[in-house]
Amino acid sequence: MAMDLVGALAVASSAAFALAWLSAVAGFGGGVLLLPVFTGLFGLRMAVPMLTVTQLWSNGSRAWFNRREVNWRLVHWFALGAVPTAVLGGLLLVRAPLGPLKWLLGVFLIAVVVWRRRKPHPRRPSDPAFAGVGAGSGLGSALLGSVGPLTAPFFLAYGLTRAAYIGTEATSALLYCTASGWTVTEPHEGSRAI
Repeated sequence: MAMDLVGALAVASSAAFALAWLSAVAGFGGGVLLLPVFTGLFGLRMAVPMLTVTQLWSNGSRAWFNRREVNWRLVHWFALGAVPTAVLGGLLLVRAPLGPLKWLLGVFLIAVVVWRRRKPHPRRPSDPAFAGVGAGSGLGSALLGSVGPLTAPFFLAYGLTRAAYIGTEATSALLYCTASGWTVTEPHEGSRAI
């Protein structure tokens, strides 16, 4: 049993390192690729909080290194939607049956591919539209682990590039990772511990 855990942690660590490098270069994508690895190794209910901790470090470092270029106005709009729905999603995660969550994860991953193929370049969103993007991101991230490929086109369509894109997207993601991570790791009245 202990050797199985050591092997699983070695695979998880190797995958996390490789995908952190990929996401540092691309600005997103590491989390959505790491989720199936964590799910296969540890099960979905443990994979989402583990991915949240991984994403806290990944997004935290990208936000820190690009902090001078962050578009704080967009981060504020994004947070208005993301933080409350991340808390709601975290509460749902600890209560939801696993069967529907696994099905939802599969549908989500397929939907991301279809949506990105059909609408690779959305039109430029307004600042307040980022509250809606944040709401979807917060809920999706808390329930499914990572929604970076869905949010990236909105930040890019807004006109953010290079360090401004990476820093603003990472700072925004850091907010909902923190909110959903707190929700699933803190004991709450009536909730099941993960």
